[in-house]
Amino acid sequence: MRSIAATAVAALLAFAAPVQASETLTPAQAGQVVDALVGSLSSYFDPAKAARVQAALRADRDRLSQISDRAALAEALSAVTLGVSGDQHLKVSVATASAQAPALSDAEQALLDQRLAYGLMSVRRLPANIGYLKLRYFEQTPAGAALIDSAMGMLQHTDALIIDLRENTGGGGAADERLLGHLARDPIVMAQLRWRRPDGREEIEQRKVSTPETGPLYPDKPLFVLTAKRTFSAAEEFAYDIQANRRGLLIGTRTRGGGNPSDRPAPPLGFGLTVFVPNGQAAHPLTGKGWEGVGVQPDVETSPEGALTEAYRRALAVAKPKVSTPRSEKERADAMADPAGALSADQKL
Repeated sequence: MRSIAATAVAALLAFAAPVQASETLTPAQAGQVVDALVGSLSSYFDPAKAARVQAALRADRDRLSQISDRAALAEALSAVTLGVSGDQHLKVSVATASAQAPALSDAEQALLDQRLAYGLMSVRRLPANIGYLKLRYFEQTPAGAALIDSAMGMLQHTDALIIDLRENTGGGGAADERLLGHLARDPIVMAQLRWRRPDGREEIEQRKVSTPETGPLYPDKPLFVLTAKRTFSAAEEFAYDIQANRRGLLIGTRTRGGGNPSDRPAPPLGFGLTVFVPNGQAAHPLTGKGWEGVGVQPDVETSPEGALTEAYRRALAVAKPKVSTPRSEKERADAMADPAGALSADQKL
């Protein structure tokens, strides 16, 4: 599955860059982008739905061709694709800081992923020895698996683990497969993907976890996963996999509802614009269902702001320390008495 998180961040970087007069598009250039988008939809997994989106774009071509700002054009095009298809993955993005650059090079993409720490936002030990891992996206390359191994190596001796996906917008591949591989002795069952190939053939792929050769580092201790409306795509699959396998407890709010993946690079539309065109559908073999359009409903519903405190409170209640000292027992007692206060104090420098 192609990572969309890095593409989304690249788009944010592009929006932040100052746009010169030469960066605006002429009506002819904007029209070229619309035509390229219409053509790219031929690879969409649902040909009938693709035809409806293509017809809507053609009908609105004159208006869309008058939009000269790349970011505004991407937003307008996405409004059409999403409005007709209902597929939140089917979105146009600005991928480069300049309209003169057709796309990020492989070297630039690798550098971007490095600067984003392959999705890592935080790894730490919370008071009373509760582990915490926060990921912005799941890196698809082997570097993603290496990151997860390093993070889990630091967290393996905690008494319970909280995985924070509230700001995770997807990706998928090496990182999520390896993280799931660390979380159970018997492999967690992942989603099944149904791919549509260019010649119309269908292929079924059963995703599988990647268990380290030395074995999982966190196979049986309590696990909590935080979700929010922003949680999307591969992050939703991760949460769904955990829930379907009954490996941990989901806490937060219902996720966004994007279950149609792609296993190919986003087609370029010209002038630094790209579109994510799903050529697959996801469903879970343990439930026969997926999360497209409906999201993943957490086991414990709470506000995004209160999800960490709720998970931390529950983690403290079920954690079983293997050793205790007067100092560790005091830290644990203080945290259980005031979880929110303990978290707040831990954030102070």
